Amino acid sequence: MLYFNFPQMKEIQDQIPKEDLYTEEGDRTYGLEDESHTTLLYGIDRGVQLDEVVDILDDFTYSPCKIHNASVFTHPNYDVLKFDVSGANLKETNAALTENLPYKNDFPNYKPHLTIGYVKSGLGKKYTDLFEDKEYDLIPKYAVFSSPPNKKDKIVIKVKKK
Repeated sequence: MLYFNFPQMKEIQDQIPKEDLYTEEGDRTYGLEDESHTTLLYGIDRGVQLDEVVDILDDFTYSPCKIHNASVFTHPNYDVLKFDVSGANLKETNAALTENLPYKNDFPNYKPHLTIGYVKSGLGKKYTDLFEDKEYDLIPKYAVFSSPPNKKDKIVIKVKKK
């Protein structure tokens, strides 16, 4: 995951009433996103080691990313409210990770995005309309490699500020 400092996220999320959020008892993966990031590759196998990921990420330099185009991924139970993310080397990093690491996911087309939160099914459009003019340029801070059980390793990345 590529992390950003995105203080405006709180202002955006504050516009979503609690009753519109999709949550599941005991599962904090739903509701509002609490870590502003874009996933570089979802579903990396448990056996992959941190140094394997670091070796791949070391080949890339990241620039400010454009966070824009509020949109949704739909699911029968909820809408994933998100912004699209565009920036140098996001798709290239995904390609390198998929070519070099074992992984499993149901998403064959990589679509870099930053999740705002999960809202009840059918409510996503209400918020894409509300946030349609929002656009931000954010500088990536670092990457994180998540591995079981709930371990998160911070990875230093190369960033070109402009």
